Amino acid sequence: MNKPLPDQTNDLDPSAQQNLDKLSQGAILLARDILQDPNFESCAVLICLYSKEGSYGLVLNRPSHMPLSEIFDGFNGLDLKREIFIGGPVQQEQLQIVQVTDEPMEGAFTVKPRVHMGGKWESIIQMVETDPLTTRLFLGYSGWGPGQLEEEIRVGAWDVYKVDLEKLLLDAPRLLSEPDKIASFLESLSS
Repeated sequence: MNKPLPDQTNDLDPSAQQNLDKLSQGAILLARDILQDPNFESCAVLICLYSKEGSYGLVLNRPSHMPLSEIFDGFNGLDLKREIFIGGPVQQEQLQIVQVTDEPMEGAFTVKPRVHMGGKWESIIQMVETDPLTTRLFLGYSGWGPGQLEEEIRVGAWDVYKVDLEKLLLDAPRLLSEPDKIASFLESLSS
């Protein structure tokens, strides 16, 4: 991200250490008002991968509002409807997939127990035809270089939640329908 924060690197947020302690793979980030990046305004981001090399996440509450025919070739005339989310500002031409299941697609990466991403899918049609309650599709992703996310948290750009991730993903419509209540919803799922 380029300059998402005001020049406040000397002002540490009082809750920074608590948020940093919760930062891990499977955590949820909730953007705070200080974050001056329109890609993340009022966004809840699932941290899919967290390591010293950087972080990778998917925005959970930003639907694309585009029909499949505008996103993928070959969908004109097909009567397939599927909500696809904007996972973040990086590589928005790439499709990401998250499943909540005991039997993930072969080659899937485990984010948390029963929550997996990626895998060896046969086709986009196969992805689109999966159960939308247990499988979510994303265009693009959110990424941070080494130490970048931690610095954003130190200055108060993100609140971090450790939640029952499976329950959150299965009840994700609440993230879309009640944007002013996302923080209380995440708090209710905190583990």
